[in-house]
Amino acid sequence: MYKNRKAIPFVLGVTITLIFALAVHAQSSYTVGTGGTKGVYYPVGGAIAKIVDEAKVGIQLTVESTAGSVFNLKALNSGQLDIAIAQSDVVDQDFFSNQQASLDDKKLRSVMALYPEPLHLVCSSESGVNSFPDIKGKRINIGSPGSGQLNIVRDLLEVYGIEESEFTAQSLRPSEASDSLRDGNSDCFFYAVGIGSVAIQDIFTTSDVKIVPLKDPVLDQLIKKFPYYTYTTLPAGTYKGQNAELTLFGVKALLVTTTELSEDIVYNIVKSIIGKFDQFKGTHQALKNLTPKAFVEGLGAPLHPGAVRAYQEVGFSFEVNDEIDIKDLELDNEPERTNQIDS
Repeated sequence: MYKNRKAIPFVLGVTITLIFALAVHAQSSYTVGTGGTKGVYYPVGGAIAKIVDEAKVGIQLTVESTAGSVFNLKALNSGQLDIAIAQSDVVDQDFFSNQQASLDDKKLRSVMALYPEPLHLVCSSESGVNSFPDIKGKRINIGSPGSGQLNIVRDLLEVYGIEESEFTAQSLRPSEASDSLRDGNSDCFFYAVGIGSVAIQDIFTTSDVKIVPLKDPVLDQLIKKFPYYTYTTLPAGTYKGQNAELTLFGVKALLVTTTELSEDIVYNIVKSIIGKFDQFKGTHQALKNLTPKAFVEGLGAPLHPGAVRAYQEVGFSFEVNDEIDIKDLELDNEPERTNQIDS
């Protein structure tokens, strides 16, 4: 009887320790929403997860392939995702969608800006499409529901005064869009994606296609109105047969989360990436020209306190309070949004 009684606290101790260990493990595992497996979000998300794992900070990131930016933000807000990659325009529109809400009621927060995400207008060389207005009368994939490029394309249609009824609009995912163009069932497709996307590389390897440059005074006006839009230079030779340097219009890819994720977790994620900056830059062509300063440029929502803390430690200079962060985003002067995220 004595032996059994002595064994009880030992067994309880082992059980409690095991339960505690499992609880800690569960709390340190977080899900990152990305995009399609042939895009750039997915491999970049994988690179972030790998770097954080190698940093041994007790955080495990699980990368999920998703439908893209709009889906990711909805999933963040509902708690299905903990962290996500999303387009700067979609982040901006989500954050400013309720002009009357206070900052405390807005959960979305930026972690870092990652890389330019130009809108690729990929067309058959025989399509006759050489500028954006040329899409009239053509079969054009404008993006699947939940994709970020659909938002951009609709902005462009509005500023160019083109109705969707003036062309045959298709709503395919990027992999399906490539197949449709390759099979002759589409003339062009839009894809907002980082430079060097596997999906774009594949279609250039297997089909006679071209990328249509997107730069003109109409787009200059859009960039002036919405600073999350920008021009990006596509170097000559990025894709097979693309021999000329091109200027493309687009957004930036951002790493975002919500106020539900603790300051320490976000701090450790950012510190891990900064600590392996050169390794991170080398994981994908889209990150090739990344600079530390670019981490805090073009954000569509205020920085998470954990990110602010990490950036301050490496010498970034700005105030640590939400009032300053939100002022920098010009909340009080933000123009009325007419192209909100689809519900």
